[in-house]
Amino acid sequence: MADIVFISPSREAAALAVSLTAELNDINVVTARLSEGVKAAQAAVQNGARVLISRGLTHHMISEKLPHIPLVEVEFSGYDILRAYLEAQQTAKPIAIVDSSAIIEGVGSIEDILGVTDKSLKVVIERYQDYTLGIERAAAAGAVCIVGNQAVGQRAAARGLTGIIISSGQEALNRAFMTARHLLAVERLRDANVQQIETIINSVDYGILAINKEAGITAVNSEAERILSLARSDSAAKENLIARLRQCMDAGDRQFGAIEKIASGVEVVANYQSIISNGEVIGGVATLQELRHFQAVERKTREELARRGRVAKYNFFDIKSESPVMLTAIADAKHFAKYDATVLVLGETGVGKEYFAHAIHLASSRKNGPFVVVNCAAIPENILESELFGYTEGAFTGAKKGGKTGLFEQAHGGTIFLDEIGEMSENLQARLLRVLQEHEVYRLGDERVTPIDIRVIAATNRDLHAMVQIGKFREDLYYRLDVLTVEIPALRERKADIEAFVQLFIAEFNAKYRTTIEGIEPEGLNQLLQYDWPGNIRELHNIIGRLAAQAADVTISGSDVRRVLKYRLRPPAANEFSSNSRSVNEAAIKEALVKTEGNKQKAAELLGIGRATLWRKLKNMN
Repeated sequence: MADIVFISPSREAAALAVSLTAELNDINVVTARLSEGVKAAQAAVQNGARVLISRGLTHHMISEKLPHIPLVEVEFSGYDILRAYLEAQQTAKPIAIVDSSAIIEGVGSIEDILGVTDKSLKVVIERYQDYTLGIERAAAAGAVCIVGNQAVGQRAAARGLTGIIISSGQEALNRAFMTARHLLAVERLRDANVQQIETIINSVDYGILAINKEAGITAVNSEAERILSLARSDSAAKENLIARLRQCMDAGDRQFGAIEKIASGVEVVANYQSIISNGEVIGGVATLQELRHFQAVERKTREELARRGRVAKYNFFDIKSESPVMLTAIADAKHFAKYDATVLVLGETGVGKEYFAHAIHLASSRKNGPFVVVNCAAIPENILESELFGYTEGAFTGAKKGGKTGLFEQAHGGTIFLDEIGEMSENLQARLLRVLQEHEVYRLGDERVTPIDIRVIAATNRDLHAMVQIGKFREDLYYRLDVLTVEIPALRERKADIEAFVQLFIAEFNAKYRTTIEGIEPEGLNQLLQYDWPGNIRELHNIIGRLAAQAADVTISGSDVRRVLKYRLRPPAANEFSSNSRSVNEAAIKEALVKTEGNKQKAAELLGIGRATLWRKLKNMN
C-alpha cells in the first residue's frame, strides 16, 4: 500500500488518476463511494496509508470517521464547472445548480463571462447530507436539468430529471495530488522530529512525564516508566504525581525540588512545569529522579570537586565567636552572601579570611558550583597569569600540549577566592579588572574570548586605599573590589574568644598527637590573654600545638606557656618615628605606610607600636 491513497467516488476519475500517477506510482487509487468509501479509507490506513484523497460527500464522510488522518479534498476547478455547465446548456431547460456555495459562485462567474441572460436556478447545499432537499427545491421551482456533484447527478436521474455530474478533470486531480505529496513530506518530517525527540528524552537519566490540559498522558520516557513501575504496589502514586502537576498547571506556575514518596523505600525528586502557549496553559511536564540516584550524583560531583581542590570546606557554623565585633563581621558576611556581587575581606594575617570566603560561597546561590582558591602572593607573577587565565598550545616555551584551562574558567558557575590580592602585579590587576567588567577571559596565546560566570571574593591584609594613594594599586580595580566589604577583627580585639579556641585546639592536637591534655591552668590562660597575638588565630593554633607536644602533665601550666612565649614577648624596636605610641602623629603614620607599601604590620613595627594601636589611630584619622 502506498503512503497516499485516492478514494475515488467515480470510475472515470479513478481511471484518470491512474493515468496521471503512472509515472511516479506513488499514489494508490481505490474506487468506492459513500459508506464503502469510508470502509476503503479505514482499510487503507490500517495497511499503512499516511495521507488520503477524496471528494464530495465521500470526502465529507471520511473526514468524520478519520479526523486525525490528513485528508485532501479534490476541489473542482473552473474547467470542471465550465464543462458541466456547457453540457447542461445542450439539454432541456430550465437548469438548476445544486451544490456548495463555492460551486454556485463559480457558475455565476461563468454566466457573467458568457453573457448568459437566461440564468440558471441556484440552490446552495450547506451540508452534504442535504443534497436531496436541494434537488426537491430545484424541482419544485420547475427545473428539469440538475447540475451538481456525483450524488446530486445520480439522485436527480433517479427522480426522472436530467442529471449532469461535475467531474474532476486533470487540473483538479493534479492539484490534489500535489497537495497530498506536500502533506506526506510534512508527516515524514514530523515523524523524524518525533523520533528525534523520543531518542533525546529516552537518553536522559531522569524520568519525563507530560500531560495535556485534560490530564491525558502525552509523553513518557523509559526512565519515567521504570520509576513508575516501582509504584505498582501503590496505585495512588502515579495519580498523585499527575494531581501535583495539575495543581501546578492550574496556577500556571512551576515547582522544583519536591520530594515525593512513590513506594515503600522509594522517593523521587520531582520538578513540575506548566507548558504555556500563546499565554494559555496547554499541558504540563514533570521530571523525576530517584532521590538515591540524585544523592549519588551530588556525592560524586562533590568528591570530584574535592579531588580537584575545588570545593568549599567551611560554613558559618565553623565560625564561632562571643565577641560583639566578630559577631558583627559574621552578620555582615551572611548578609553579603545573598547578593551575587564581589566581596572584599579585610583583616590581618591569620584572622581567618579564608574561612569567611568558604562560608560566603556555601551560603550563596553558587554553593553547588566550584570554589577555587588562589594565593596571589604564593605564586610568581609569570606563573600566576597562566594559572589564572590559562593558555593555548604553543603559547610559550614549555606550554602543555593541548593548552590549559585557567582557574577563572574552572570557577565558572561558582566562586574564585583571590587571597592576598594586594600582592598582585599591575599587569594582572589590569587583566583582573577586565574580567570583572566584561565577564570574559582571554587565554594566553588565544584571540578568542571565553565568557565566564563567576563571583570574586578577594582578601588582603594590606591597606588597599593607601596603596591606591601611592600608586601601588589600581584605583578603578579597588572600587570594583570594594563593593561589599567585611572587616575581620584581629584576635587582640576579640580576646573573649581565646579560651574557646584554646579548648578547640587542645582537642584537635589530642587527636593528632594522641595526647590526653585536659585543659590549661588559669595562670597559663591569663598569659595567653595578655599576649598581643600579631599572628592572630594562626599563631594561637601553632602555640597550642607546641604546648600540647611539650606539656609534662595533663594540664598545660603557666610555666609551659611562659617558656613558649618568652621569645615572643619583646619590647618594641626604637626607631626614628617615635619613642612611644603617644608621639606618633598622622604624618608619621602616613610616611610609615608609604615606606611599607601599605603593610600595616610592618608599619606598626617601624613606628614601634602595636598593630591594634595603629588600627585605632587609622580609624581616628578617617
